Amino acid sequence: MCFLGIDIGTSSICGVIYDSSSREVVSITKNNSTNIISSETWERTQEATAIVDIILELIHEFQLEYPLIKGIGFSGQMHGILYVDGDDNAVTPLYTWQDGRGSLPYKKGLTYASYLSYQTGLSLSTGFGLVTHFYNKKNALVPSNAVKICTIMDYVVMKLTGRNIPLMDYSNAASLGFFNKDRLAFDEDALSRVGIDSSILPEVAKSASLAGYYGSIPVYSAIGGNQASFLGSVRDIKRSIHITVGTSSQISVYSENYVEIPSLDTRPLPGGGYILVGAALCGGCSFALLKTFFEDTVKLCTGKDIASADLYSAMTSVPYKKETTGDLKVETLFDGTRLHPEKRGKITDISISNFTSENLILGFLKGIC
Repeated sequence: MCFLGIDIGTSSICGVIYDSSSREVVSITKNNSTNIISSETWERTQEATAIVDIILELIHEFQLEYPLIKGIGFSGQMHGILYVDGDDNAVTPLYTWQDGRGSLPYKKGLTYASYLSYQTGLSLSTGFGLVTHFYNKKNALVPSNAVKICTIMDYVVMKLTGRNIPLMDYSNAASLGFFNKDRLAFDEDALSRVGIDSSILPEVAKSASLAGYYGSIPVYSAIGGNQASFLGSVRDIKRSIHITVGTSSQISVYSENYVEIPSLDTRPLPGGGYILVGAALCGGCSFALLKTFFEDTVKLCTGKDIASADLYSAMTSVPYKKETTGDLKVETLFDGTRLHPEKRGKITDISISNFTSENLILGFLKGIC
């Protein structure tokens, strides 16, 4: 008997099959190559229907080898949204958590995100789904046939099960903003104060609720990627610190009760309690940025395109060395922070002797850490 878990990341999509009899674990990873090129530097979108196609291909590959799959669960990138109509179809692309429209100027010297925070007293940042929705609403970007918003995982579950209304768990609902994490419900009063109609919100249910069936296979509501990595990695949730580096990066610890700490995000944990999360917007994407820089440099100097080369293997082969006073330093805030989205990265302490590709690689890695 086998169970399938699928994670929809920003850069990759991974499926893991678990055979409960043999305790065998097998994974398949596919590149999430669905990014949509935009003329706006702040816009980050992905093609939602193309993501569904990748998921269906992934499931088919597993079914060829493991025909007795007894359940499918999902996790993935949080905060982002897409709009769906009443027939389970996406009517927009996925606006990802990296989308920066909430940081654009709105009124009274405030950005869209800071205006919403000022009006509601809530901590709201660019990339949060309901901040994105507020911008789209104010700029007439919400399609007339849009009925609900949901995360990309909720949308995939809809397509697999034929649901007309997306089903969202607390961990994903909280990532959209305007969510009372103590009561585990959207703050409809705060939404009303800024003119957001709560009817656009999906149905919210407890984590791992049965959403429907893909053929004869039960499919369950998705959970947030951060929460999934925490639950899947730590042996003792009450005594562990979890660090993950994906496109972004997070450091997470468990809290039995709801607490608020200004520099941390409090996120509901499936099964009860919360995780307190310090999140960097640029984790692994900082290393990807450096890889692209090396590719562009080689192409500029030689005219050769080496994008297919395994530069990551070369970059990670640089031997680690302890930090010294003469090293260059890299601050990897290339996309700002939640509280200060205007911040940018820095490379400092460059000297005649230390400005080498090896030191730049080590500087980026230490900056991520």
